[in-house]
Amino acid sequence: VSRYDGTFTNSTTAEGLTNNHEYCIVEDRMGNMWFGTQSGGVSRYDGKAFTNFTASQGFPNNVVMSIKEDSKGSMWFGTYGNGAYCYDGKSIVNYTTAQGLTNNNLYSIIEDKKGNIWFGTEGGGASRYDGKSFANFTTAQGLANNVILNIKEDKNGNMWFGTYGGGISKYDGKFFTSFTTAQGLAHYNVFSIAEDRTGNMWFGTI
Repeated sequence: VSRYDGTFTNSTTAEGLTNNHEYCIVEDRMGNMWFGTQSGGVSRYDGKAFTNFTASQGFPNNVVMSIKEDSKGSMWFGTYGNGAYCYDGKSIVNYTTAQGLTNNNLYSIIEDKKGNIWFGTEGGGASRYDGKSFANFTTAQGLANNVILNIKEDKNGNMWFGTYGGGISKYDGKFFTSFTTAQGLAHYNVFSIAEDRTGNMWFGTI
C-alpha cells in the first residue's frame, strides 16, 4: 500500500502487512485502516503497527474482496469462496449459503439507511441481511444480472446494482428497473456507482 501526504510512504510485508496484493481499503471510526488482500486475509493499521487477521485466527478465508464497517462498529468482510464474516472486535461470525446467503463469492458490501447489510455476489445476485435472516434477489426477481460488482443506496432509498454484463438495476423496495445500452448506458459492465450532491447518478463502465 502507498500513503500520500505530500510524499509517498509505502508499506509491504516487510513492514508487517500480511500480503502485498490489496483489493480494498476502509478507514474505521477509530481511524484504523483496514486492508483486504488477495491471499493474506486482512491487515489493520493503527498508525504505528499492523495487526493481521488470517485463517489461522479464525477468519474463514484469506481472499478478501470487500470491507464495510456497519453502524454498530462491527467490521464486515466479503471473501471469495467463504461468504462474509462479521468481526465485532471480540468474536467472528461467518455467513455462507448455509445461513441463507445466495452465493459465497462476494464482490461488494454496503449498509442501507435501515441497517440492512447488502452483499453483491459473483453469480448469485444480491443478498440482504436484516440481522436475523437473508432475503435474496436474482434475475428471477427482476435483477438485470446475477454478477453484482457494486451496490449504492441513493438519497431516496433506492438501491442501485452495477452488474457485469447486465448494466444497472434500480430497486425501489418493490420492483426492479434495469438500464442497459438500450436506454443510453455507455456499457453493460458497471464497476462503480456514485451519487452527486444534486442527485445525479454516475456509473463507471468498462
